[in-house]
Amino acid sequence: MFFVLMVLAIAVVASLLRGGRFSRLAQAPLRWVWLLFVGVLLQVAADILVILEVLQATGPLAYGLLLSSQLVVVTWALANWQLPGLILVGIGLALNAAVMAANGAMPVDPEAIAALGRDSGDLVRGKHVLMDDDTRLPWLADIWPVPPLRSIISVGDVVLAAGLIPITHYLMTYRPPSQRRRGLAPRTATSPRGDDPGPSSER
Repeated sequence: MFFVLMVLAIAVVASLLRGGRFSRLAQAPLRWVWLLFVGVLLQVAADILVILEVLQATGPLAYGLLLSSQLVVVTWALANWQLPGLILVGIGLALNAAVMAANGAMPVDPEAIAALGRDSGDLVRGKHVLMDDDTRLPWLADIWPVPPLRSIISVGDVVLAAGLIPITHYLMTYRPPSQRRRGLAPRTATSPRGDDPGPSSER
């Protein structure tokens, strides 16, 4: 998750440098934005409840919350598939949802944890479980360590991050069609010297 947030932060800064504005987010033609908020809230709630030990990471309720959150956000991405990058966002989320659905949580490779010099108990919490011989779809699990970020990422995370860059730039630089038309309106024809010749007259 931290890797995805870092990519998002970089995309936001790059968009600002290219003239993007946060105010343009409200003008963008996004559909069913409420689904995005519901999906994020479900995932945050599941993580917090597991960390507080109210729910077990592999318990049915935590599993249901996590899978529901992924499916809700995938549905939102598919509803807006025509926007740049959102197909990749949807695919990345779907890949993560598939491996979590198959294992009840996101498996994490112990060797990747060791590569970061961290203890398994510190990293495997919330929606994560240790990967073992019984793990299904292990190639979709968190298997790639990223030492500079102290994180471990999955194939789905990479695909998701690749989609965040174009959609962030699109949303932050979006202009409604009416504004684009005004900005490209042709100039009134003038004489070569720039003077208004005015109406001609003959005597």
